[in-house]
Amino acid sequence: MNIYSSFKQIYDYVEKSLDEYSRLINDLEIDYYQCSPTSIEFTSRKPRPFSVTILQAWSQPLNELHKTYLSHDIRNIETTCELLEAAKTGVFHRFIKDESIILMERISQKIVQQLNSNILILTDKIVDCMNLMKQYFLSFYHIKNIQYIIQNRQKEELPDEHLETAYTYEKSRWLHMFQVNKSVKVIREMLERIHTTEGVTFSTLSKECQELAIRCDCTSFPYIFVLPECYYEARQALNSLRTWLHDDRNYTEFIQKSLELLDKKYLEVKKTFEISKTQLSQIKYRTQTYGIQLIKFEQENEINKNKYKEFQTSFHLKENEYTSKYLKYDLYVKELNKLYQQSNDIQNNILMKTFQNDIKHISNELPKLKLQVDLIQTGMNSFQERERKLIEMQNKHKNMEKDIQLALENKIHQENNLNRIEKCRDIIRNIYKCRKKNNLIQKIFYDLPIASNDNDDLSKALCIVSKCIGRDWNLLYWNLPFYPKRGQEELYNDIKYINEKYYRGDVFQDQAIEILNKWRRYHTRAKIDDLIHGLQQIHRLDIIKLIEEDIIKPKLLLNVCHEEIDPRKKEIEDLNQKLIRLFDKIRNNTTISVET
Repeated sequence: MNIYSSFKQIYDYVEKSLDEYSRLINDLEIDYYQCSPTSIEFTSRKPRPFSVTILQAWSQPLNELHKTYLSHDIRNIETTCELLEAAKTGVFHRFIKDESIILMERISQKIVQQLNSNILILTDKIVDCMNLMKQYFLSFYHIKNIQYIIQNRQKEELPDEHLETAYTYEKSRWLHMFQVNKSVKVIREMLERIHTTEGVTFSTLSKECQELAIRCDCTSFPYIFVLPECYYEARQALNSLRTWLHDDRNYTEFIQKSLELLDKKYLEVKKTFEISKTQLSQIKYRTQTYGIQLIKFEQENEINKNKYKEFQTSFHLKENEYTSKYLKYDLYVKELNKLYQQSNDIQNNILMKTFQNDIKHISNELPKLKLQVDLIQTGMNSFQERERKLIEMQNKHKNMEKDIQLALENKIHQENNLNRIEKCRDIIRNIYKCRKKNNLIQKIFYDLPIASNDNDDLSKALCIVSKCIGRDWNLLYWNLPFYPKRGQEELYNDIKYINEKYYRGDVFQDQAIEILNKWRRYHTRAKIDDLIHGLQQIHRLDIIKLIEEDIIKPKLLLNVCHEEIDPRKKEIEDLNQKLIRLFDKIRNNTTISVET
């Protein structure tokens, strides 16, 4: 199995293969129709327009053979062999042209020959091409139960409109594979069907082959349409693969456009969400402030209710007093008028004077009482106005609470919309990153994880090395391991490219991070141990120490169980060290009597 360096190579290879398979089908079809003993010549490499002409030329001798045999439809090898055997042994009572027998023999031989060799090779090549495309032409989008959906065994759940590009391509991938497998299955079953009793019936042929048989008056010979059926199904499979190839070529570009649209949409939705959040805060603040005023107003109104009752009592008293005095005043005026009409005696004069004094006194009191009644009435009206205003404020506060609810619902809706757009954007962005990876083909080939984590330990180690390596980055690159192995000339070109790209100023860190990322991309099994090995080769123990302190030791501490510390542990270790040194000296015959 070859490993490709770019998708362009894969596209070119697949396109070249499909063209080759298409030419092979054309050659097989020409070869099949050339078995005719007639003098029809092919002037073009496109045989399909000649299929009708050839089949019409075949129809007359074949139909004569069929009428002579008086058999059912010729639809398998067994029936064909019986027909030819009967024609050769002279069983028929009427004369049969040799042309009919030779034609039928050639057709049968060509069918068996191509089905057992060329057609099988063709189907294997188509399947291999499909498997190659299935391996490399990935959408990086998952559709649950897609196999059942394309077979109409499960209802399709449409995705978010912003994921339509990825969804459509993934679904089309499976549809293409389903179509190819279906066509290949039909082709491979042909070899078995021609040996069965039922054989190849007219109703099991494709619509195109049925129309061709009717047009050429060959409906009694479905057996001769075995290979045309295979050619048709093979072309259907190739058309599906060509469509798939075209879709995959445009998929990354479409995903990029979707990502750009989602970025713009995200900014718009985020702005709308921020506005809705601000509106909710403002409405809440206004409602809260208004609620405080309402509570204060309600408290004041509660206090005023008692005063209102007092005012009502005073109003009734004063009003009754005013009415009483007014009636009394009116009565006195009437009595005084009567006295004016009577004789002027002393008693009348006294009464008149008394009435006049009383009227004068009452007339002086009435305005005061009227004023008091009006003042009390004004106070009561003020209380009633406040009560009406309180009801208005309460209604307004209820409406403001409804506005809060509406603003909250709008904010939740905008937040959900923002989360939906953000989720779609993350999915599309992840697809785009995976499709644009420089080492995507290598990762697919070696069956490695495609999605990388920028926060993994190796990334942290590369960051530490790039900061501390300085001008030794090129020396480190020469000593790093590669799998698959990378030649010396390629390493030299990599370093030369980095040097030419960064040639001014203090750019060691930029050079180091780029060359280390290149190493990580080309070394498919990159790990921290490989990086440490390269640092050991160039004697940069200071960087190794930093990696161990910042990455390796903290990671080990997470897995180490805390044990109880023995207070005599240090003494035991010191004693062991002394014994080890003593035994080393004894072994080297360097002991002295004092030490022993």
